[in-house]
Amino acid sequence: MTKPPLLLFLAHGGDPHRVAIAPVLAAAAERAGWTFDLYYDGRRSGRHFGGWEDGNRTEATGTGSLMAGGRHLDHALWLTTRYRVVALGDPASPLWPVVEAGGDCALRSADPAAIFEAAFRLLGQPIPDRVAVLDMAPQTPLGIVAAPFLYPQLMAEPCLGIDVGADAGLRQRLEALGCVHFTGHCVDPVRARGFPGGLDAVDGKVAGESYASFSVGLARRHAGWGRGTLLGDPDLIAAQLPLASAKRLLPLYGRPQTDVIERAADLIRAGADPVYGRQFDDHDFFALGRLGRGLQIVDPDPPFASTAAIPLRIPDPPRPFTGYEPDDATLRRWAAEGRVLTTLVLWSGMIRELHCIPRILDLVAATGLRCGLVVTVDSLTQSSPADLALLSVPEERGGVLGRVELLLGSTGRGVCAEGEMPDGELHRLLAGARAEMATMLPPGLMPRGWWPLVDSPLVPGRTPRLHWDEGRPVLRISPRPRPSESPTASVEAAPEGTVRKAPPQASGPAMDARRLIGNALRRYRLDRFYEAWRPYDRARPGPLRPEVAAAVHSAGFDYMWTKAGFGAAEAVVTDTGFVALPFTAGDWDGWSPFYTIRNTAQVRAAERRLTRGGRPGWLASNIDSILWMLPGEVLEKGRALFQVAQLVAGGGGTGTLVNVTPNTVARYARILEEAKAERGASLPSGLSPTPSQGLPPGLPPEIRGTSAPDTSCAPRRHTRDPAEVG
Repeated sequence: MTKPPLLLFLAHGGDPHRVAIAPVLAAAAERAGWTFDLYYDGRRSGRHFGGWEDGNRTEATGTGSLMAGGRHLDHALWLTTRYRVVALGDPASPLWPVVEAGGDCALRSADPAAIFEAAFRLLGQPIPDRVAVLDMAPQTPLGIVAAPFLYPQLMAEPCLGIDVGADAGLRQRLEALGCVHFTGHCVDPVRARGFPGGLDAVDGKVAGESYASFSVGLARRHAGWGRGTLLGDPDLIAAQLPLASAKRLLPLYGRPQTDVIERAADLIRAGADPVYGRQFDDHDFFALGRLGRGLQIVDPDPPFASTAAIPLRIPDPPRPFTGYEPDDATLRRWAAEGRVLTTLVLWSGMIRELHCIPRILDLVAATGLRCGLVVTVDSLTQSSPADLALLSVPEERGGVLGRVELLLGSTGRGVCAEGEMPDGELHRLLAGARAEMATMLPPGLMPRGWWPLVDSPLVPGRTPRLHWDEGRPVLRISPRPRPSESPTASVEAAPEGTVRKAPPQASGPAMDARRLIGNALRRYRLDRFYEAWRPYDRARPGPLRPEVAAAVHSAGFDYMWTKAGFGAAEAVVTDTGFVALPFTAGDWDGWSPFYTIRNTAQVRAAERRLTRGGRPGWLASNIDSILWMLPGEVLEKGRALFQVAQLVAGGGGTGTLVNVTPNTVARYARILEEAKAERGASLPSGLSPTPSQGLPPGLPPEIRGTSAPDTSCAPRRHTRDPAEVG
């Protein structure tokens, strides 16, 4: 079978011309019927990029996975098995050995003129006579980098593209190819005057703009071309050009991003779900939720966008997944014995988190853990079939069949605050996502459960100012102000239950004093005893929203997890058997609005609490995989996660817990509710759903639940520090 052709552009991440060259090649490849992709090499940290980070920034921050841990070369090799890969670009690119082993070399050169000549000849396209001149240098006091946001303009009509820093020799080589018109686009006036031979004209300006106003203006100009949204900083926008060109995503960015989300609400709402990009901070998930859109997070590294066109096929398991679960008789016996079941739900539903999946499967195979793995449609389409195939391979053959249950996360394609979504939108997105997943997964692996980011409205909550963390006292202090690009910044939206205020300016004497104090604390290692208030420290999930549960049920799910009612093993069970399960172990994250496990001490504490009365129940919590298993994180934190998995798989500290998959917990909850109904028992005192606990009055009888008091343990430290919302 003849492989479809793919043009692969290779460049260094510091080459300013790459941002102008890539959209030109992408558009030419599209006209010729080729697929396009690229790879920008550079120094990477492999760490979780959690959002805005003021200070301590390095060139490796937010650049994606380590090359080895992220298996960049393996991803490139996989492309050569499904495409006829033809590569051109920087001769020093580390991908050349792999590409040449399985593909073709069109040209090894970093010269834009040589690249254009080779590419257009290869694609059978005439070389345009117009050259778009862009500017990759920061402009204005806000440091706006304009060039990455201009790709819709370069793809609209045939042209070539270079950076304004080009020398006279490059202009001469382009003129030798027949180029006669050189037009600047959003170029700094000083650099425009210094362009060799001059520019015929300069279109657009950056002066007087913020990132939000600048990117929204461009997006509106090219709204007819766009079909969706790419939300992120200039480096991310540049690296995700293949994804943007394939899906026709309009680039947007703001500092904070809630500003640009509000300005471009009509464009985002009219575009497809999900929005691709990455968060400025977790406020973005609430802002996008109100527009009915989720965020699918990407980093500037593989997996390559072109792998999404390769159909995912996972073989049918030897027997149904349910055949590996205990039967109802066993569950009833465990209930009579007062046994507590335990499970972990591992979040890894974003494209950037696919590097975690091999490590998750290794963790399961090494410890014997039974758990849930949260995925989305895009994480399946971009994943490696070599990894996911292990889900249907029996243990005796090296796989994890029966131990890892797939759950669908949030909107099904992205993540947002589901409780903020317009009526009907969550059902529509989940139903569409399930239908698409059914074309990729065998029936035995189709998700039966749903995982939310924050399905309940946030209400005021308490977090102590002084707490203990790893044996030392830690005092919470005021956070750094969120940055604002305009002194007249509008009042920012905050999660429900928090105070709304205008963001302070991240500059001036106050910031200078704070920086001096911070440097002194770090010098004497006193910073270990201080921690800034986190955005969600003063909020907690309120009651379960019946309309969210109804939307999930009607989309075809048997059960859901909920962030409401944390701590108590009391499920919400409908008359039709649909189950909403609260988490019962871990702590309130504070940075992100959910509960998570961070060490074995939290597992043991929850075990003592849940087994104290001899009642049946479940110990369940989340694992935020990106904080443990990205290539840079696993080197530091992998052992701690291994110990958590070992403890859960081994029955806890007492050895009496029963490790199961999440669906088994849902079935157990139904059985417990049936037994309670048979006994005519009521909910324990203090947990009845009364308006005094924040539950809305008049809930329909088929939606009954609890709003247990929060019993969070001490929060963990994090690498980012956005401003507080309360």
